[in-house]
Amino acid sequence: MTHHWHAYAYTGRSYSDTAIRRAEVPANYPPIEIVNWLKRPVDQVVATYRDVEEAVSWIEGELTQNAPLDQEHFPWWERLQRNRETLLQAAGNDVVHGYYSKAQQYVSRALIACPREAGQTCPYGAA
Repeated sequence: MTHHWHAYAYTGRSYSDTAIRRAEVPANYPPIEIVNWLKRPVDQVVATYRDVEEAVSWIEGELTQNAPLDQEHFPWWERLQRNRETLLQAAGNDVVHGYYSKAQQYVSRALIACPREAGQTCPYGAA
């Protein structure tokens, strides 16, 4: 199976906004544990990338369209460089962002490495 990343996106209310308990996470909310992203229905995958630069470009576009509330303390250009470095490392490295946007919504963006070492299957089956 070829190494790749699945992109996930959520914009809406945060867990704290809705007082969600661990066992009651709505299906459309980001999972609490990163490993659970790949257990989501395949229709929640917004894109799949095999190329690091394409994956980083997706994150950049998402951060640009959903500007952080406090950009001074969320240096996203620096984060993009760290994202690139993370994705260039050995297989199994994820990039996950969660923050409040200027539009006062919780933004979650994730690039989840697939396949996982734990033997978890790809949302699309063998890829």
